[in-house]
Amino acid sequence: PQHTHHHHMPDQPPPSKIARTGPVMGPGGGSQMGMAGPSNVAGPSNMSQMPAPAPRPRGPKLKFTPEDDQLLVDLKENKALTWKQIADFFPGRSSGTLQVRYCTKLKAKTTQWTDETVLRLRNAMVEYEQDRWRLIAAKVGNGFSPAACKEKAKEL
Repeated sequence: PQHTHHHHMPDQPPPSKIARTGPVMGPGGGSQMGMAGPSNVAGPSNMSQMPAPAPRPRGPKLKFTPEDDQLLVDLKENKALTWKQIADFFPGRSSGTLQVRYCTKLKAKTTQWTDETVLRLRNAMVEYEQDRWRLIAAKVGNGFSPAACKEKAKEL
């Protein structure tokens, strides 16, 4: 009787192994089961294939929707919450991720040109133009004025 009992043991694992590989390889909910540990039982061959099908697509899918952005700005600017508090509203995102999103994507968009900033740009360009010719004249030497250098440069 002990022998038949022993004979039964090796028969047991293969069916359970097959049952396990099913959900592990399958997309969706099963793949999460595979991550928990059963995939270890199924053997290393499964492990090496695991990372590709399941976790990778999961990452990029966490895109910020316009609603996310709206909420993020609202919580930061109107509710004046800390990044840690804001992170509670976004499961799966760290406060760091949210901060980067806020600073790079959202704040970049809101820099609109005003009359004042356009004026500052114009002035900066004029000043740069003058400085540029002053520096060039200094390099040329021999008493040539910035204006003379600018004129001569047009002929070059």
